[in-house]
Amino acid sequence: MQKIDKKIASVDHKIEIISPIKIDLISQIFLCNFNDIKSVIRVDFDLPNWLKEQRASEFKIFNFLKTKTQNQKILYHDLDRGILIREFHEGKEISYSDIRRKENLISLGKEIKKVHEIKIDNVAINNFENAIENYKDTLKNKIKNNWYLNQGFKIFDSLSYRKEQIIFSHNDLNRENILFNKKYFFIDWEYASGNSPYFDFASIISSYDFNDEEIGYLFYGYNKNFLLDKEKLKNWVKFTYFLDYIWRQCLVETTKHDEKSLRIMDLERNLDIFK
Repeated sequence: MQKIDKKIASVDHKIEIISPIKIDLISQIFLCNFNDIKSVIRVDFDLPNWLKEQRASEFKIFNFLKTKTQNQKILYHDLDRGILIREFHEGKEISYSDIRRKENLISLGKEIKKVHEIKIDNVAINNFENAIENYKDTLKNKIKNNWYLNQGFKIFDSLSYRKEQIIFSHNDLNRENILFNKKYFFIDWEYASGNSPYFDFASIISSYDFNDEEIGYLFYGYNKNFLLDKEKLKNWVKFTYFLDYIWRQCLVETTKHDEKSLRIMDLERNLDIFK
């Protein structure tokens, strides 16, 4: 916490911390007033290079989104110190029961469509496959003797990714990043890239454990004429579970986190259902 305080104190602006929002494996997030504007400040812990690269990409994404429907107003950014301050957006996480209502699923599908329709032609946006290759490179000494890593990358390779239509994708649509205030709003775009349209849906489905009927409403809101490949979607959903494991193993390899603190064995027990 002392390092976090020093980082915040190093910002040459008026910052008043109001309350903590959350602490995760790589950063701490607070509600604050920044120059008297209600804001959110994210302060990273010391990050390995592969995560620093994602943070650098994130800032490009924010600049790219300035004129888009999902504009995220950045008030301050210091990549070297690992500090990002964005304007606060009023909204709340929608409950498991509320999001399952037909009208809410259709509305969510419509908002995802707006994201996927953002044009990325001639824009320096990363490709999701590049991120996966970086993970492979980071874990190259562990993959051969680790069934879970081997299987995760094998599933991705089976998705025929290079034949997919590549669109602009949020890539981290879980409960914490989907807010509601009269309409759905997405936050935390650091993993956004070009990707298959199936991945955002797979992330949401695995996060909320939607059934077939709920998935149908979600895709109806997205595009009632969308030709859903159920087998492909099933495999993308499966991959999201392995991706969390892959990401955490990258942290084990490149940070002070160990397998116990990251609950690696718990993840492995959960993934055993795919054996």
